[in-house]
Amino acid sequence: MDQADRALFLGQNDLAESEYQSAYAQSSDPQIQAAAQLGTARVQMQRGETDLAVSTLQQVGTQFSDTEAAREANYFLAQAAKGNDDPAKAAAYLEAFLAAGSTPIDAYLQIELGDLYMDAGNPGGAVKAYESALQDSEYANDEDLKIKQGRAYAAMQDYTNALRLYLGVYDATGNEFTKAEVNLLAGQVYLALGIPEQANARFLDSVNNYPRSYDSYSALVALVDANVAVDPLNRALVDYFAGQYGVAVDLFKTYLESTPDHNGTAHYYRALALRSTDQYQQEIAEWDALIKDHPGDRFWLEAWKEKAYTQWAYLDDYAAAAQTLLDFVQLYPDDSNAPELLFEAGRIQERYGRLTDAAATWERVFNDYPSYSGSYQALFLAGVTQYRLKNYAQAEVLFQRTLVLGSSLSDQSAASLWVGKAQLGEGQSDKARQTWQQAAAMDPTGYYSERAKELLEGTPEFRPPQYYDLAYDLDLERSDAEQWLRTTFNLAADLDLSGLGDLAQNTSYQRGLYFWKLGLLNESLAEFDNLRQALQSDPAATYRLTNELLDLGFYREAILASRQILNLANMDDASTLDAPVFFNHIRFGVYFKDLVLSAAQENNIHPLLLLSVIRQESMFEGYARSSAGARGLMQLIPSTGAEIATTMNWPANYTDSDLDLPAVNLRLGARYLANQRDYFGGELYAALAAYNAGPGNAAIWWQLSDNDPDLFLEIIRYSETQNYIRQIAEFMNIYRLLYERAP
Repeated sequence: MDQADRALFLGQNDLAESEYQSAYAQSSDPQIQAAAQLGTARVQMQRGETDLAVSTLQQVGTQFSDTEAAREANYFLAQAAKGNDDPAKAAAYLEAFLAAGSTPIDAYLQIELGDLYMDAGNPGGAVKAYESALQDSEYANDEDLKIKQGRAYAAMQDYTNALRLYLGVYDATGNEFTKAEVNLLAGQVYLALGIPEQANARFLDSVNNYPRSYDSYSALVALVDANVAVDPLNRALVDYFAGQYGVAVDLFKTYLESTPDHNGTAHYYRALALRSTDQYQQEIAEWDALIKDHPGDRFWLEAWKEKAYTQWAYLDDYAAAAQTLLDFVQLYPDDSNAPELLFEAGRIQERYGRLTDAAATWERVFNDYPSYSGSYQALFLAGVTQYRLKNYAQAEVLFQRTLVLGSSLSDQSAASLWVGKAQLGEGQSDKARQTWQQAAAMDPTGYYSERAKELLEGTPEFRPPQYYDLAYDLDLERSDAEQWLRTTFNLAADLDLSGLGDLAQNTSYQRGLYFWKLGLLNESLAEFDNLRQALQSDPAATYRLTNELLDLGFYREAILASRQILNLANMDDASTLDAPVFFNHIRFGVYFKDLVLSAAQENNIHPLLLLSVIRQESMFEGYARSSAGARGLMQLIPSTGAEIATTMNWPANYTDSDLDLPAVNLRLGARYLANQRDYFGGELYAALAAYNAGPGNAAIWWQLSDNDPDLFLEIIRYSETQNYIRQIAEFMNIYRLLYERAP
């Protein structure tokens, strides 16, 4: 059963089904047999075989009616019915599940039940379900839940209670989008009651005060349809934020022409609306009007920045863009924003190949504005740019200045590495080696120190160990870890660290565990994350939680908890490697080992590199989601996942939800990484940049780098991508330290 559950979590459906069937056949215990049948049904659901899963679940309920699995079968039957667009049947199954006894997540399930009732056209049932959830302290002040209940009351034509809830949320919330939402809903209730003046007051409040919300656009439409006068500027703003750019352009123009005593707001948003409709020259004219006529306006500085951005990003007029920013600095040299705009002028000059100008501009940033927070980076970039121009002596002088001025070990090791590269460019190889030796000793485990070692040794980037052993046993390592905990934190000798202790009674723990049991992994993770943060000053409780997180497969949370303990011991990155190996085997674990080794071998990627990429992408959280829509262990965008799955003709019947399965995501992600590596002729820096920022960007940067990976890293124009590569290199080094073995 344990092997089957593990395979289900990984997405190895055939293996899971086989193990569940074996467990069923080999056991005479009805609890185990029922659980095995339930597991088989979950495999079938994961495959998309809904009808077969429903049959299996019904069999569990019939054959094993007195088991916990039979109760849980009702929950999964509800999910199946929901997936089949039958909310009434789904609600009936969920009601049966809830009626069988209380659980730690009853309030959560009552909300789901209320949603199902609403979808089924039963608002009365929804009101009762939502009210039950509101009685739980966890949800007592949940604004979204109160809005849901208000909608249910409105659907019942109980407008008094609907308005009570909507207006209560309006008064309590500080969120402008929520205010606009309940204004719209309350306005609709007032219209249903035949009180249009109250409805219009609500709609006007949204239009005048919350223009960013789309619900305010719906309110605007209602006002226009009712022939209610609306402030012209606010009307234009609402249209702009709703994406009605063409309408907004005309409305802003009308407002500007009819309101001589206006500020810069209409110019600012009209310019952005013109950009969105590809009217760039008219956009530039709006920026110029704002700059000329509205000095001191809140959008005045942004006008300079946005004008320059449009010039280079949309009009390809890099020279004009740089000059716009240089003009600002010339006119307002003492403005606090002058160094930032001067720095950006250097960026623009570098983008269109004016390297000599860019180097001079960045050096000017440092010389003229030494207190500016970006002045050190500007001086460093000036050195990189002189290096690109092969002005090695000038580059060395600039890097020596950054070495002296660097405030962190990372800055100092970076400067020292580049001093050495400049010296090598000048033909001074012995001096370069001496400099790199200094760099290598400056920041152990830091990117630039480790890169200096590679340059000294003549080894390739992301040097893979020839011999390594990925085996370790946390159970054997726990005793040393617990003794270290007792000594480091003065814990009582008789304190039991082996079990959960008081954590077992913790509400967040109990909810998290029950969510996990039902496969609601994101909800479970949220509970455990809250618990981990609540325990962050308690090393013993955090240690107990770490072990539980590992057992449940919440590796990201376990990694964070392990580091939390080392933080409490005041350990920096370098000193953590001296901690008991137990903690480092958690922080840099070989999770999903069989999948990693298989994907690495299939794509000729070293397993330690693949582990480092996964750790950076998701920290081994199999169902991680990014704000950009990336999913799973290797954070694949759905369109990329679909493309790779089509190319590989695997897995069968692929859908985007397969990206949440580690067995699928890891294999597809490894193939995509290998494709980038092959495209760039084996250059791993370029491959990783392509994986993070797209192959088009990586190709541009690689072309500019003259095949120098160190130069490539500094040329990258996205700090996120630079940090991404550095972090993976640091992780790779730590994995090598932990797992490399002598032959």
